[in-house]
Amino acid sequence: MKYLLPVLCALFAVSVKGTEASQCACATERLHLRNGPGTTHDVITTLASQQCLPHDGQQQVQGSYTWLHLDYNGQSAWAATNWLRVQTCDDQNQTTSNLQLAGCPKIVTRAEWGARAPKQPHSNMPDLPVYVFIHHGAGTECFDRQACEQKVRDYQNYHMDGHGWNDIGYNFVVGEDGNAYEARGWDAIGAHTRGYNTNGIAISVIGDFSNKVPNEAALNTVKQLIQCGLANHKISHSYTLKGHRDVGTTACPGTAYYNLIQSWPHFVSGTGLYQV
Repeated sequence: MKYLLPVLCALFAVSVKGTEASQCACATERLHLRNGPGTTHDVITTLASQQCLPHDGQQQVQGSYTWLHLDYNGQSAWAATNWLRVQTCDDQNQTTSNLQLAGCPKIVTRAEWGARAPKQPHSNMPDLPVYVFIHHGAGTECFDRQACEQKVRDYQNYHMDGHGWNDIGYNFVVGEDGNAYEARGWDAIGAHTRGYNTNGIAISVIGDFSNKVPNEAALNTVKQLIQCGLANHKISHSYTLKGHRDVGTTACPGTAYYNLIQSWPHFVSGTGLYQV
């Protein structure tokens, strides 16, 4: 094995020699993306099988692996080449970023808001989500990025330490600063709506909206996220929109906010499904 690995690394080096910006590296199975070359560096996220990111051909040998430098939503990232396949990026069929998709609002990445690594790698939903669940985080609101990032970290700590969950439960969190914050992202199974985590995504707005609705910046971002998910095949076009309270014993997402979303497209109260 110690003789085979250098040969494999050499072959991979030949395959990426002279690569240009149009080259992508695609995960052949679920693969940790780290903020530096080597397993001692923090995990930024976990790539799904066949998920691709641009690379610049830069490599480093660290430990038993050769690591390739990738572009993760503009952030420097590294992955072991043993589980990567290099190919030309196909702009028509290949999404090179699985987060900041065309038409999305600004999505602050986990690395940017200072997320902890999940206790275990995320599992992806088996099929396209058919539900979008609207939540509120309760507690106080936030109106600038610094404050909102702290609130998202607080949510993650509460979910992981208070509930013992693997990670923050939502797919996205939205602040009244107008930013969306990556939680588990588009594809991962969440921990947000009992009985619906494997076929629905959750968008939670920071704050308590029992007696008032989120501001226009936050509402526009929530709507943009839904439209972006539809346009990029991350949400079923026949999706059903619900508030958390429709399927759980909870006041979430707050009465004022819940009353508002009843006027949004695809909303169906209770356990009913949207009829195309």
